[in-house]
Amino acid sequence: MTLQGKNILITGASGRLGQQIIYELSKLRVKPVAQVRSGSNCTFLDSLELEKRETDLRSREALPGLMEGIDYVIHTAAIVNFRQDRFTQFAGVNTLAAVDLFNAAQEKGVKRFLHISTVAAVGGVPRTKNSEHFKCDTNLANEEFEFNLSALRIPYIMTKHAAETELFKLSENSQMELVIVNPSIVIAPSRGLNDRAQAKKMLKRLVLPDLPNRLNLVDIRDCAKGIVAALTKGRPGHRYILGGDNITARELALAASTEVGLAPHLLRLPKSFYRVTSRLAVTFGVLMGKSKISYYPDLVRLLDYDWAFSSKKARDELGYKSRSIYTSLKDLLNNKFLDTYLKPTKNNNKH
Repeated sequence: MTLQGKNILITGASGRLGQQIIYELSKLRVKPVAQVRSGSNCTFLDSLELEKRETDLRSREALPGLMEGIDYVIHTAAIVNFRQDRFTQFAGVNTLAAVDLFNAAQEKGVKRFLHISTVAAVGGVPRTKNSEHFKCDTNLANEEFEFNLSALRIPYIMTKHAAETELFKLSENSQMELVIVNPSIVIAPSRGLNDRAQAKKMLKRLVLPDLPNRLNLVDIRDCAKGIVAALTKGRPGHRYILGGDNITARELALAASTEVGLAPHLLRLPKSFYRVTSRLAVTFGVLMGKSKISYYPDLVRLLDYDWAFSSKKARDELGYKSRSIYTSLKDLLNNKFLDTYLKPTKNNNKH
């Protein structure tokens, strides 16, 4: 499947991942259509002279116009946050808007709908007494893993999983092709472009939690390339995990400390400490009338899982490749994270 001459809509085009996907497409001499919210920073999009369609994805009436003349959709727009409150807001954007967008695309004759989900919608590998003895390449979740996080009342996970479920149902009777990708934890430079200073500030803290949980991290540059590959090569009705290395949180902290030359003060605390303090945090937040609760018992229960995943299917079918997390950290913490929309390479300054 060639992308030349196709009208590709990118939702959430002003977000970090959206802009990186657009950067990758621009290297292929493809100019997508950018969906943005009112008030979005469109400096990069404007530098490419892209067509912008300002749309509130929660407005069902606006979606047919958004889909006018579109061949393919890459739906990246979502609320990505693990806070406990505002479930209705999460559901409105992450689930209902995705369903409405799919329906609008189908009605307008869009050929392929690529939905950007998350590995959190796949599930987590339950930790056992032997978990710390697992090698990084063993006991991994893949695309066939049975979702096991329904008991956690975490709005982001609930709404992203619900979106996948509903979209798969809709696609069964649709002529439009649905492909889903599940990126893991995305490593990307901050807008301030001084991640080394931020890392130093964090590592200088009096104490950092010493967590044994495995995490899967993916470089945003590899993730964006994988998404473009999924658009052209992904099998309809399938999903693909786009991940990188599996590494423990402790190993990640030590790798970062080595790169910036600071030794972190890691402290292993029992889970009971996090359970008690999270309950106290919620109680205090309610008493103080806080509208944002970001530390709560269900979030602490994520420590009961390893977030370790396999990207074999994407490698085999999409030709997906991911660089070492240590290479990404080196680039990030030395402020040399090149080949991105924030820091394009010399050969890609103009498209």
